[in-house]
Amino acid sequence: MTVEMNALLATYDLDGANQARLQKASKMVMALLPEVLDHFYDRVGREPEMAAFFKSDKMLERAKGEQLKHWSRLFSGEYCKDYQSSARNIGQVHTRIGLPFSFFNAGYAHANAQIQALILKRQTGGLFRRASETHILLGILSRAMALDIQLIFDAHAEAVQEEQNRGFRYMTDAIEALAAQDLSHDIPSPENSDFPEQFNGIRESFNAAIGALRQVISGIRTSAQQLDSGALEVSQASQDLSQRTESQAATLEQTAAAVEEITVSMRSSAEATQQTSGAVDTTRQRAEEGSVVVRNAVEKMNEIADSSAQISKIISVIDDISFQTNLLALNAGVEAARAGESGRGFAVVASEVRNLAQRTADSAGEIKELIDISTRHVESGVELVGNAGEMLESIVNHINEAADLTQQVASSAEQQSTAFGEINIGVSQLDSVTQQNAAMVEQSTAALMEMRNEASTLSGLVSVFQLGSGSQSGGFEGAQDAAFRNVG
Repeated sequence: MTVEMNALLATYDLDGANQARLQKASKMVMALLPEVLDHFYDRVGREPEMAAFFKSDKMLERAKGEQLKHWSRLFSGEYCKDYQSSARNIGQVHTRIGLPFSFFNAGYAHANAQIQALILKRQTGGLFRRASETHILLGILSRAMALDIQLIFDAHAEAVQEEQNRGFRYMTDAIEALAAQDLSHDIPSPENSDFPEQFNGIRESFNAAIGALRQVISGIRTSAQQLDSGALEVSQASQDLSQRTESQAATLEQTAAAVEEITVSMRSSAEATQQTSGAVDTTRQRAEEGSVVVRNAVEKMNEIADSSAQISKIISVIDDISFQTNLLALNAGVEAARAGESGRGFAVVASEVRNLAQRTADSAGEIKELIDISTRHVESGVELVGNAGEMLESIVNHINEAADLTQQVASSAEQQSTAFGEINIGVSQLDSVTQQNAAMVEQSTAALMEMRNEASTLSGLVSVFQLGSGSQSGGFEGAQDAAFRNVG
């Protein structure tokens, strides 16, 4: 026996004479054990919580057989290595299957009470004839059971401590890996390692939390990369937009200047059209006045034609008078010739009268011819003046139409000038807005560049974490929920 075992035997007063007493009574005690064990395991079978640890009758019988071997070693009083190994094995088995130690203590208490009852029942004959010897043996058996409980409990505690240490080693390795920014390290399951089953809930919660953190970091890394890529694309698009906006602003500025020039030109055209309209109105007035003059001239020419006709009539009368005078003078000459010498002076006068009448007739004929020519000229003049009047009337009508059109053109020019003025104002406002947009695009570009720098910084921060080959950002929410469920 070891030094520790000797010390325990001394502590429980199971060495020396008491050890000899136990060895002497071992056969009698061992004869009681089958009955005690039957009662012990019958009680186990009746209690559901205890029976749950034995899945079949075969397992129960095997446990009963092992327990008989162990108590046989205990009550033999030898306390050799076999007994110590058996006690340690029982403690380890109880730890492995998770049997509550209260069940074990209660079972030992019942077994101890039954053994003592059986011994007291049989004390009247045989080995112990005196009551004092029986009481001494009962004390030895109780202390032996207590020693056995302590050894089994020590083995159980040692196994529990070993499981705890083993679990803590796994946890320490996982936490150290986490501290080293390695998120790919998971605690293995009891099926694939010697990780204690009793800490499996903590293992699952830790692995779920690491998985959730892994998914978070993976998601952040992916988002940072996408954010950096998106910020780059938006920044390039913003720069392109800025260039186009600046070009558009320059074009609008040129357009505004061109529209301003067109507006000034349209205003000048409107003023010139108004002046043209005034000149046309003046021309129309002059044409109308000319038309009136021509009508008056036509009337005067008609009056002249009438006067020429009257003169022609008078000349005809004069011509008739001259012809009659010539006839009278001819008659006077004939009469003077008849009178002879006395009528010679009268014949001379008659000859002169006839000559005068002839000259008058010739002059009247010339005058009549001139008047006829003048009449024809007057008629021609009347016709020409009439034509001129009609032409002037037509000109006046056309001038009126031209005046109306010129007035319409002037009105349209004025409206166009007003419209171009409004367009000029709109273009100026659009130019101002475009300038503001250009400034905002520059600010947006600067903000995007800053965001891209922050995304690069974030990507650099999360890139130090080792995620393993199987991490995917898509399972972040599921892993997070699983972690919360296991922790809860």
